[in-house]
Amino acid sequence: MEFNDVIRNRYSVRKFTDEEVSQELIDEILEAGRIAPSGNNSQPTVVYLLDDEQILKLKESSKTKETRISPAAFKSKQAFLICYDKTRELRRPTDKFAFGITDSTIVTTYMMLKITELGLGAVWVGYFNPISVKDVLGLPVNHEVSAILPFGHIHKSSKPDPKATRKPIEKFVMEWGSK
Repeated sequence: MEFNDVIRNRYSVRKFTDEEVSQELIDEILEAGRIAPSGNNSQPTVVYLLDDEQILKLKESSKTKETRISPAAFKSKQAFLICYDKTRELRRPTDKFAFGITDSTIVTTYMMLKITELGLGAVWVGYFNPISVKDVLGLPVNHEVSAILPFGHIHKSSKPDPKATRKPIEKFVMEWGSK
């Protein structure tokens, strides 16, 4: 699939089959994330592969308003949990801006696009309580959760959201000065 096809065909897939993705394809997805750029090549991103059991733990913990996770996180049998190591993230010297979330977001994007290229689907989940997720899964203190990326084989009933349009280019690009 050509790159333009990948970026145009990608959509948030929320319906998956029960078929698990092979380890070979998972390795390809992980490799795409591994080679993503990071600030000063600090590579703070850490990716966990969640299976059915871990996804169920998250679902069970998501019963209260404080621990709620977007339902999209529970629609697949497999998911990636994207984190970054706070002890490895680059901090900009001038204002101490921390790049961990930026770097892990780039990794998530690379992985999501690879998933699309492979003919699979994924949905980026950002609605969750990171403290609850860390507690339930027993993550190290220095790992910050930035995204949950459920993925899998796309169910035949899955279709792109027809309301998910993009703003026109004229509203996307801002120009300095007057014409």
